[in-house]
Amino acid sequence: MKASEILAFVAGAAAATGITLLCTTEKGKEIRTKVGEKMSREEIDRLIEKLKAKRATAPSEDEFNIDIEEDDFDSEMHDEVI
Repeated sequence: MKASEILAFVAGAAAATGITLLCTTEKGKEIRTKVGEKMSREEIDRLIEKLKAKRATAPSEDEFNIDIEEDDFDSEMHDEVI
């Protein structure tokens, strides 16, 4: 990799970060304050635990990606969809 390529990458990353910060409407602290006003710490903890449980039962990336063989594909069904 050339130094100019690395410099271009770093400059692009810095520009993207700057634009993101300028366009962000709220700071994380403000969002946490709003959530804290609407939910108690215990409610937030319960919500986090529910989300973790759902994530644990969700299919893995390997399970989610299914290869469909051409022979398994129903051409009549395909024609109906299109």
